[in-house]
Amino acid sequence: MMNFNINYLPKSDVVFTVMFLNKELCERTLQAILGENIELVDIVAESKNDMHKAALNAIYFDIKTKAVDGRIVTLDLQRKYRKDRVRKRTVYYACREISSQKVSKGEYENLKSVVVTFLLTEATLKHTNDNKHILLKDETGNIYSDILTIHEVNMKHINQKNSQEMQILKAFFEINTQKDFQNFSENYSQNDYGRLLLDAYAQAIRDDTLLDSLAKEDKYMIRLSDEERLEEREKGEKIGKEIGKEIGKEIGKEIGKEIGKEIGKEEKAVEITLNMLKMDLDMDFISQATGLSEKEIQQLKDSL
Repeated sequence: MMNFNINYLPKSDVVFTVMFLNKELCERTLQAILGENIELVDIVAESKNDMHKAALNAIYFDIKTKAVDGRIVTLDLQRKYRKDRVRKRTVYYACREISSQKVSKGEYENLKSVVVTFLLTEATLKHTNDNKHILLKDETGNIYSDILTIHEVNMKHINQKNSQEMQILKAFFEINTQKDFQNFSENYSQNDYGRLLLDAYAQAIRDDTLLDSLAKEDKYMIRLSDEERLEEREKGEKIGKEIGKEIGKEIGKEIGKEIGKEIGKEEKAVEITLNMLKMDLDMDFISQATGLSEKEIQQLKDSL
């Protein structure tokens, strides 16, 4: 039985990063997403075989590398999906990859294109229309510039119409239990791409100290805490409203009781005062007995 770590699922950010530092796996996956053959430089070799350094190479993407033709290529995984926020973040960091390039003597024609590939593993079908290939176009639909290309892939949209590699990748990210992992191994271990995923996963979880140390890095902590903070805030607001309603009900009951008591006291005092007035008792005595002022007693006397 192959190794499986319930604490580090295939869709874990740090597992994904370490797995896809594997040049062959990254190339095969990008080819399936982009629909073209692509050859990458070796990310780990560029970082002098330092896996920790290689994993933190990107500004904010899980994987940032280069194609041999010079294009900057990113591969990013996103589980918790908030469409507007995540898309703006993606464009922001993609634009940073463009603007951070050095331009010598105004030679902007030498800027390298940035290709962003973005995998959504838990976005529901209703949150996205389909998998998207986004280009900069003018109002007539003509390509304005190829400097930035974004490929947004919602794994839940992957079906029989897509390539076998994409279907296998979808099944891989759906692994949540030991049984799921066993089923995936039985179904895809004989497939070249399936085997690549299994081998890369086994290699990634073999050194859990690397995964543990990466999980504490700001790159992963901040992104995760941002999404969780938004989620917790929504939960907190919902719980707060419910608690507020219950507290409001209880306070209302207590206030009602107290008001009722006071009204009862006043009504009783009025009733006693009227009886005493009928008995022609002294006003000062009535005031001391009932707590009403002489003015209030006089008003009641006048009403008789």
